Amino acid sequence: MNLVDKYIFKQLLNNSLLILIFIISVFCLAKSVQLIELMISRNLPFLIFIKLIMNSIPQIIPVLFPVIISLSIFFVYSRMINDKELIVLQSSNFSNIDLIKPTFFYSSLIAIICSFFSIYQTPQSNKNFKLLLYTIKNDYSSSLLQEGVFNTIGKDFTIFIKESNKDGLKNIFIHDTRDTEKPSTLIAKKGKIINTSNATKIFLEDGSQQFQSKEKKLSILYFDEYLLTINQNKTNNFFDRWKSPSERSMFELRNPNPDSLDDKYNLQAFKAEITIRYAIPINVVAFSILVVSFLLSFKFDRVDNISKVLKVFGLIIFLQIISITSSNLSIKFNGMHFINFLPSTFCLLCSCFIILKSKRLVNANK
Repeated sequence: MNLVDKYIFKQLLNNSLLILIFIISVFCLAKSVQLIELMISRNLPFLIFIKLIMNSIPQIIPVLFPVIISLSIFFVYSRMINDKELIVLQSSNFSNIDLIKPTFFYSSLIAIICSFFSIYQTPQSNKNFKLLLYTIKNDYSSSLLQEGVFNTIGKDFTIFIKESNKDGLKNIFIHDTRDTEKPSTLIAKKGKIINTSNATKIFLEDGSQQFQSKEKKLSILYFDEYLLTINQNKTNNFFDRWKSPSERSMFELRNPNPDSLDDKYNLQAFKAEITIRYAIPINVVAFSILVVSFLLSFKFDRVDNISKVLKVFGLIIFLQIISITSSNLSIKFNGMHFINFLPSTFCLLCSCFIILKSKRLVNANK
């Protein structure tokens, strides 16, 4: 790359980083508002909150890249036009192709990074995010059971704990409705949580169990020790569930389970997800070339500046709408998964048309 290419490349990089940081900051703020209720209700440590946020960020990065790069190109090239830098370069025998070249190099580099996210990191982060949420909602360790509050555990248990400390739990009340015809209530002076690989249990000491007998009379059983299982196979249940296309690896998308009815009903969604993951990095390059070609096709002036700005922003929004619409249609209709490449094809054809038209105008002026 020559000096001009390096200059434009650096400007694009700086603007992209600023836009990316701003959008991610807004996203993190919005996401934290969604998660704050869960954090407070479960009394979760701050580290869990950070893990949830960090696993949610890669989910939006591939979608943001085409928009971020397009906005960065708009800011850099419009400033160069207003500062007459492009006029100087064009007067120095720089063609539009020469001015587009640094954008192509930059967008190609971003497309490679985007490919890593869309093909590998994003589905892995989706999976980790859902696993972490599932674990939080099904992890009934003493740190997640609130004191002085009736904690609803699944469908079958309501647990009240007066005090929780490093020595265990004190003054425990548990209402068990696993047997709807014979619910029972457990009261114990102390206890502790026991976590095993396949279950979560509460070990109760010095307590009683109250339930109604067949004669509808209250019966009370006193015990010195009692072991109650409140959750079984929590992790296995997560991995045994049906996985959505967004959290599957490329291998899993290409090789669905032939014995699963859910997989058979979602074959089109799997095909669409594969093409979406390949199309997004291509869109980064295609959107970039179209935006810069559009910018170079006219000159900004102070009178008509606002209308030109609106046109460019309208173009970026229009491209994103086409991309979202294509992805939705590809999932709903059989055989339509290749429509995800329509936005990039449209951009490249329009770019060629604009470049050729500009070249003819330059030749005509000569």
